[in-house]
Amino acid sequence: MFRSRVAAAVAGHLLPGEQFRVGARAVVGNLTASRLGTALSRGIIPGVADAATDWALKTTGKQVVAVTDRRMLFFSQTFWGGPGDELLMIVPRELVSLAEAKFGVVSVVRVAFAVGGVSLTFPLVDRGSAKALAAELGRALPRHGEPLSDG
Repeated sequence: MFRSRVAAAVAGHLLPGEQFRVGARAVVGNLTASRLGTALSRGIIPGVADAATDWALKTTGKQVVAVTDRRMLFFSQTFWGGPGDELLMIVPRELVSLAEAKFGVVSVVRVAFAVGGVSLTFPLVDRGSAKALAAELGRALPRHGEPLSDG
């Protein structure tokens, strides 16, 4: 159900021939953020976040991340955890690389861009999404003109 909601949100932003691959809910933070620090400051661990921390990190936070065969898209997240209407950022896949992936009670996927990057943090309930996102980002992109394989 979540995958279909993300696919629907992405559909209006796809380029001709572009294909949606994977979507996930994540707490988006600085590339160098620690798992525990993000979990505490962003409220993945219930009852720990506060308004001051939320204000300080207003440019990051809970988002829906979608990956296509050509781009990585970041959407706002609704109160219920689905993709929001606001498209926050688009990064071409050729500028994206998987820097690190660690899975546990709190999972983290670090994504490097040509300059900078982000740390995506996932609670235990979204560990499967974290693994799918990391697997997709770890896949080699085809060279220009080559078909994209699903394997």
